[in-house]
Amino acid sequence: MKKTLFSEIRFGRSTGKAGFLLFTILVFLALLLSCQQEKEMKSVSVADFGAVPNDSRNDAEALQKAIDYCRKHPGTALHFESGIYNFRDEKAVDLQEGILNGEVKGNPQDSIFRPYYPYAKGLDFAGLNNITLEAQGAILLFEGWGEPVSLNNCTNITVKGLTIDYKTKPHVEGTIVSIKPDWYEAVFDSIYHLTDKMPLCRVHYFDTRAHRLLSEEDYFPRFEFVAPRILRIFRTIDPGMLGYRIMSPQTFHFRPAILMLEAKNIRLDGVTIHSQPGMGIVGHRSENILMNGLRIVPLSGQRMSTNTDATHFTSCKGYIRYLNCQFEGHGDDAVNIHNYYLTIREPSANGSYNLVLEGADWHAQVLDFPDVADTMELVRRQTLKVVKKLVVKTVENNMAQLYSHVSFDELLPSDLENYYIINVTRLPRVEIIGCSVMSNRSRGFLIKTRNVLIENNLIRESTGSGIHVGAEGDWHEGPASENVTIRNNRILRCGISLEGIDWACGITVNVGAEKTDVVGLHKHLLIEGNIIEGDDAETGIFISGAENVLVRNNEISGCKKAIRAGYSEDVRIFANRCSLEPVKTITKQVDMTCTGALGILR
Repeated sequence: MKKTLFSEIRFGRSTGKAGFLLFTILVFLALLLSCQQEKEMKSVSVADFGAVPNDSRNDAEALQKAIDYCRKHPGTALHFESGIYNFRDEKAVDLQEGILNGEVKGNPQDSIFRPYYPYAKGLDFAGLNNITLEAQGAILLFEGWGEPVSLNNCTNITVKGLTIDYKTKPHVEGTIVSIKPDWYEAVFDSIYHLTDKMPLCRVHYFDTRAHRLLSEEDYFPRFEFVAPRILRIFRTIDPGMLGYRIMSPQTFHFRPAILMLEAKNIRLDGVTIHSQPGMGIVGHRSENILMNGLRIVPLSGQRMSTNTDATHFTSCKGYIRYLNCQFEGHGDDAVNIHNYYLTIREPSANGSYNLVLEGADWHAQVLDFPDVADTMELVRRQTLKVVKKLVVKTVENNMAQLYSHVSFDELLPSDLENYYIINVTRLPRVEIIGCSVMSNRSRGFLIKTRNVLIENNLIRESTGSGIHVGAEGDWHEGPASENVTIRNNRILRCGISLEGIDWACGITVNVGAEKTDVVGLHKHLLIEGNIIEGDDAETGIFISGAENVLVRNNEISGCKKAIRAGYSEDVRIFANRCSLEPVKTITKQVDMTCTGALGILR
């Protein structure tokens, strides 16, 4: 049978000029189809759906229509014109007003920060794929307490240039104008909403002369109005604090400004967060996160940004990258990355167990659970020492009651009360490069993961350690870290709130457990080329519970002890320039090799 021209092309045979002509036509049609598809995936504007900036109207419905369009058209670039977009949700407003008017008694966190508590969402990307938000110059001004951006079960999402702030800030700020022995008075800025029943959860003090946050904190102080914007706060403070700024969140934890839940391949470019009744960003069970030029900083002229952590990632995998980010004025750590130490309960006859989190909170307020084939480490409660690794065979989750029913490739010990278990498959690689942290409460970077690079960052006046590598059993956050490089960072005047001997103003490596005398939990650490300037600090670098640590070419000043090490082995310290006493071993159990000369700064 004679083959047609088309059949010969299909089977890759040449048919001369006619075949080449048909091939050219097919290529042209394919390109035309591709161009048509790209045209269908064109950039659309939120204005097309009725969201107009700077008109003071509620854009919630229009923005939801724009998101719904993106849900039906993967590949869309959603464009925002510059300006303010108001997002008002009545339930969120009711929650905010209930707290400010005293309807929620005591610490608001106890009522509103709990699993599956209902809350308002702003830009809800649930289930979306391949969407870019082009929002340079756009401000999402949230009204009421909620979650402005929700990235839930979505993939390949890019957010560019968006700023998140609140019309009614979830904290208050003022200036101290009078000090007496039993009280002081502060006048609060006009941008804040004040009531006589609002909570002052934790009062922070900012030294306006030294331009830094102080370590002093007052929890839930009694206060009264003496004039429309002037509060008398019944606490004793130093008379020299006249003119200092005070800041107080009106809750601790609630929803984050941006939630990443079961999300993958997320990129934030030039995103700014000015305030949030909770953390700035929470990521949970997510994968591959890039934050480039992220800014979690106060509004211009103010001192406080988010009420708690700037960013907090749990049970993630793949990578988490911070590039050229700025953090300032947040109520806790700039970065906290970890998994959870889970309690093992109710072994069954078929060799399965319930895993629960006791004595701590899920930060995303949803269940954390392992997947089949994940590797988990069994650790001793008292020391956090790893006993063995196990592989997950089966998982059944009870989302409502917050536990997982799990079986492993072998049985667990009978004395389960002596152990925790932690998922080490869900530990992301981390890079923190070229970032800055300034005047925040607690740590700059808190690391409880493996394969980490922290390089070329500036950390100024965090009240805790500038960089902390730790496993924290009391917070149920771990595990111990491995393969961590901390290089060429500047850590200046941090750690003024630290107490005890197992901390450092610059870099702390330790284990938070009932017993801390176990050697070698943290492994393979390189600490080099860092400049650490203490403010009459006890220690510059502290290392405990580690092995295979190299500390070299660091410059340390302003510390009573430059470097201290204990309960560690194979710790090599050389070519550091240190003022005062250069190296101190704090226990006889240390097996530490010190080589090279230690320079003394004059």
